Amino acid sequence: MGIITSIMLDHSFYQVSYLNSELHDHLHEGWKKTTAIGCIVAAASIGVFFLGQIIGNASWSIAGVGIVTFFGMLIISSYYSIHNPDSKGTMRKAIATSMISVYVVVLGLLFSDQLPDLQTETAMELMKNFSYIIMTVIGFYFGSKGVTEFLEFWKGREVNDSI
Repeated sequence: MGIITSIMLDHSFYQVSYLNSELHDHLHEGWKKTTAIGCIVAAASIGVFFLGQIIGNASWSIAGVGIVTFFGMLIISSYYSIHNPDSKGTMRKAIATSMISVYVVVLGLLFSDQLPDLQTETAMELMKNFSYIIMTVIGFYFGSKGVTEFLEFWKGREVNDSI
């Protein structure tokens, strides 16, 4: 009986090792495709930005980067969540990424003097408020992740303490 148990344990070990290998290959393949999609989205955002600059309209650059980044990040997050069911916050990632990319583009254009419209006091006030919105988005994005992880840790600790 001991020999049969040993053979069964060895067989299940190889089976688990094989399944772990398949899972690793599947996740690795998912990251390759996610990275490829990310590169395409980045190239499209840069292309839209330069297209707006060639046309001579900075608003097309800003809006184009925001739209391409939002939908691109939505595609990337959705594709990643298919391969990783524990992934949450697809829309939150897309909104945060697009707002930050638009903010970086606006700051870059502002400091390069390609946005002469933002030299008025009203426009500068709008930019100041947009900066506050970006700080809030970043704060809540990373703050909520930290609070969520802390609560999960605390719940796990309470379960282990009660055992």
